[in-house]
Amino acid sequence: MSLLRPICIFCLILSAVPLLAQSSDQKPKLSAKDLVDRAKSEDNDRAKQVQDLCDAAQLEPNNKKYADTCNSNRTGLNHDDTAWLASALAAYKSHDLDRAESMAKLVSGYDPKLSGNAKLILDRVRDEKLLNQVKAAWAGGDFKSVGSLAQAIANPDLKAAANVYINNVSLYNGYVDQAGKLQKGSPQQAIDQLTMAQKLNPNGPGNLAAKIAELQNAMMTKNTPPPATSKQPVESSADIAKKVSKLLGDARDAEKQGNSPDALNDYAKVLKLQPGNQDAQSNTERLEKAIKSDPTAAMNELKSAIRYFYQAQFDDARRALMDYLESPQTAQNPGVADFYLGATMIERSILRTPRAQWQGPSLDALAAFKAARKANYSPVREYISPALLKIWDSTGQ
Repeated sequence: MSLLRPICIFCLILSAVPLLAQSSDQKPKLSAKDLVDRAKSEDNDRAKQVQDLCDAAQLEPNNKKYADTCNSNRTGLNHDDTAWLASALAAYKSHDLDRAESMAKLVSGYDPKLSGNAKLILDRVRDEKLLNQVKAAWAGGDFKSVGSLAQAIANPDLKAAANVYINNVSLYNGYVDQAGKLQKGSPQQAIDQLTMAQKLNPNGPGNLAAKIAELQNAMMTKNTPPPATSKQPVESSADIAKKVSKLLGDARDAEKQGNSPDALNDYAKVLKLQPGNQDAQSNTERLEKAIKSDPTAAMNELKSAIRYFYQAQFDDARRALMDYLESPQTAQNPGVADFYLGATMIERSILRTPRAQWQGPSLDALAAFKAARKANYSPVREYISPALLKIWDSTGQ
């Protein structure tokens, strides 16, 4: 009795196995007619509709009606996909991104080549729209969005274009950060840095106009002119000697690091304090001679001059650029130097002249711009202030 019960249960389990296998492993296969009927209800998905019609033709290869229906629908779908793809491409080339996107989305996934090309257009349109959003965010001063939008761009060329605005944000923030460091000890240099940031993007964050006005007011309060009868304090010989000693030490350190432009800058400061300093004079002559005969040293001087320009050290920039241009045998990029020489003279005069009294760029600055054009130089416009670009463009007319 105890053995009979387990045997019955085992038999019941065995009898249920075929039924379970049939329900889980066997699915009813559709006939050709079923596929054709299903295709009639798939108007919204033509690729799936064509697939069902052609599957029906394969199930009944001798049925001419099924074969003709498959061929006509497949040909029609490929024809439409090709036309939509051509329209999408034409719209993209004419910069109509919205139409390009809508046409490319009409291409079905039936033909891998056509659908693959449509996807390429959609990806490109997406990235171009993102780049346009990056430009708009930069123009509106939304620096946070500039970074997040640029990061989402996949196309290498468009990503490089977006990175220009990323670099602009870094440059702007660098000016503002440097101004913050200078505002206590050198308020005028801080104003110069903020002015450079403001010219780079007038809509940038931080309310730079208010900061500039605050620093100017503080300077006016602090630097009240002394009475006409008073005498300005004169530095003692010991103070001058101390400054000269430090500058000579800085110059030697710069030379050891291969930084001839900074060394020359320090020697020039020594000669302002002690015009007859033989050490500074001889080292200046030696370095200038080396720069004139060494292309690498000349290129380093040009790089330093451009760095001085963006740091609003216009006197240093002008001196380095003039030194570079006086060595034609090593000056391999005269167009660059001429452009930044003109830009330096213009920025220097703008910053040092009240706005109401500024009479425009000097003839020397315009001549430098024209020389840069003659050398076929074209500046990266994103790094140049609108005021400078307006003057630059005028020299090409």
